[in-house]
Amino acid sequence: MNFTSSELDFIKENEAYVPIPDSDKRRVESEEELKAELEKRTEGVSLDFRHCIFRGLNLAGWDMTGLDLSRATFEKCDLRGTDFSGSNMDNVAFYDNELVGMKLCGCNARGCSFRFQDMTDIDLRGANIYSSVLEDAINQDKVIIDDDTKWYKMRCPEKGEAFIAWKCCTDLRVVMMLVPRDAERCMATLETGRVSKVKVLKITSIDETENYTWAQSTVDPDFYYEVGKWIEPANGFQTDRWKDSSPGIHFFLDRQQCVDYQSK
Repeated sequence: MNFTSSELDFIKENEAYVPIPDSDKRRVESEEELKAELEKRTEGVSLDFRHCIFRGLNLAGWDMTGLDLSRATFEKCDLRGTDFSGSNMDNVAFYDNELVGMKLCGCNARGCSFRFQDMTDIDLRGANIYSSVLEDAINQDKVIIDDDTKWYKMRCPEKGEAFIAWKCCTDLRVVMMLVPRDAERCMATLETGRVSKVKVLKITSIDETENYTWAQSTVDPDFYYEVGKWIEPANGFQTDRWKDSSPGIHFFLDRQQCVDYQSK
């Protein structure tokens, strides 16, 4: 499984991003002000609301389509049924809002933060939510998706099917692992996942010119992967798929992605 050019661009842009202090961000705290700006919309042109802070607004049911809202913040707003379809919603942060029924159809909504928000009936049909944070959100399973929704469904087999996974250990030793049929597994909105059990099949150097019998974890110096052995995480397995950085054996589905991540 490889990245699309869209996701690679998103990663590069985030790595190069220099944060803007909140004191320098524009604040939108009046429905009248916002309505006047939205009336200036022309077809094919996105109004620029990048980095804006929207606070305390009642925008329930509003037409907010076709806007550039990247890195905007919505705080204590009523966004029930608000239609953001087709807008650029990358890295938008939602804090303490009403979001039930919000529409993000066809949006780039990569890197959004939905933490502690109720996601009931949020319409993600055709949306790309790569790297979005759904940890600690409410009703993540009650969103509306379709076959064109990107990164909501797990990329690994959800259950009952074995598959090959990869991880990189200290000294850039790459571990090839078999995830058995009975292993618990989960993935959030990234290319990484976690499993409850693996069998170590092979350990090689990053360029595959050397073979090893063991590799040391980069996180726990007392945890080792040994060729031919079944391995289970020392601290158990977190079954909540949205808790990305939590107990389990972390893996990539693609060897090169694993190598690229560890050799940054």
